[in-house]
Amino acid sequence: MKLNVTVTGKRLALLPVIAVVGALAVSLSGLVSIAANTGHFGVVKWFLGWTMQNAVRTQSLGISVPEGVELSDPNLVQRAAGQFATGCASCHGAPGVLQSPVVLSMTPAPPRLEQQIPEWRDRELFWIVQHGIKYSGMPAWTTQDRPDEVWAMVAFLRALPEITAEEYRKLALGEAEGEGEGAGGTAHTDVQRGRPAESGEEPSGLSTAGMSDDVADALTNCARCHGFDGRGVGGGETAEAFPNITGQRQAYLFETLKAFASGRRESGIMTPAAGVYSEEILADLARYYAQLPPAGEGGESGGAEITPPVGVALGEEGAGRMPRHSIEGEAAASRGEPTGYAALVDPAAASGPPYAATGLAELGRRIATQGLPERKLPACESCHGATEREKNQNYPYIAGQPEWFLATQLQLFKEGERLGTPFAHLMEPIAINLTEEQIDALALYYSLQPPGR
Repeated sequence: MKLNVTVTGKRLALLPVIAVVGALAVSLSGLVSIAANTGHFGVVKWFLGWTMQNAVRTQSLGISVPEGVELSDPNLVQRAAGQFATGCASCHGAPGVLQSPVVLSMTPAPPRLEQQIPEWRDRELFWIVQHGIKYSGMPAWTTQDRPDEVWAMVAFLRALPEITAEEYRKLALGEAEGEGEGAGGTAHTDVQRGRPAESGEEPSGLSTAGMSDDVADALTNCARCHGFDGRGVGGGETAEAFPNITGQRQAYLFETLKAFASGRRESGIMTPAAGVYSEEILADLARYYAQLPPAGEGGESGGAEITPPVGVALGEEGAGRMPRHSIEGEAAASRGEPTGYAALVDPAAASGPPYAATGLAELGRRIATQGLPERKLPACESCHGATEREKNQNYPYIAGQPEWFLATQLQLFKEGERLGTPFAHLMEPIAINLTEEQIDALALYYSLQPPGR
């Protein structure tokens, strides 16, 4: 028996229609298995992975590590470690931390990253962290406007394969060496609940008596990055990984935490951290850190020595950059002052001097204390000075904060993307007139001042 089929244009045109109708019929039948416990067929698993790899490779082509930024910078690694512990380790595990059997029952199951990281380029890791992966359970960064935070996470991921379990506890959980179960490097868990631990005394100025367990647990999470003393975990080469939040006014801290929690102030690190707590808990956290002295016990203060910049600051058009980029990054710390005709150029000019870090700091001092009326820049101290902060407790002190942090905040204000307290909008018409060089100058100058001045 023979079947004669004549291929015509009309019949060919019907093939896509038949295919679509057939696919809809299969889908409508409900017979397609979507059960996570069945996994994927081998060929399907390969195809999905291959497609994902191709997409990441192609869509990350325009991304590169910011000029002058070293992903091996310990400050960057430290800055993202706490976020990894709270946002990533629950699925991917971590050094000394096993993956949950529940997580391993997902399809696809999140991989251990220690083995996966070397297979990806820096730009590809950035893309994955920034955008996430559809249908895999991998979320996007909670804001798309903070590439500086994403580069910090890439730096941590690059370091992850070599991090030991003990190093991880210290970096990501804020534990001192040998603590094991404690969450903070200042004292053991009992201190959080108002009972001094046997192995350590309550830090000076600390008041945790009467603190509820919910607030104590929240404080433990804060301390992973900010420390129980509010000055940030780490020290030495990681001393500038976090802003100093000690001694800021309670009103300012509370409004800032609420802004982070709601997403009005964008941060892929702070929004997840603050967004899980009630306003009552946020108020208690603000009260706790507000009582701590800005310079820390012993009256330590910022030094005047200019060292090479660290970290990643936010630059123009949302690009990450090295702080002090306008004077060539690390080389700027050792360059001499301009001489001859170059020395006659007004340091407030958009181009020309300062060429060295000392000149940049002097420009920052001039803007901070006198302003540049010709560029519609009032003196920063007219709001952030000690006298004005007493009048309005929503104004923060900015002296002694890390250089990368100050530069990033000014850039966010300049681009109209930095909200916060009810008075944050006052910065936009000021910051919009700042050049990148002037942002660098202010960040450098204030980073050299004693905290809380």
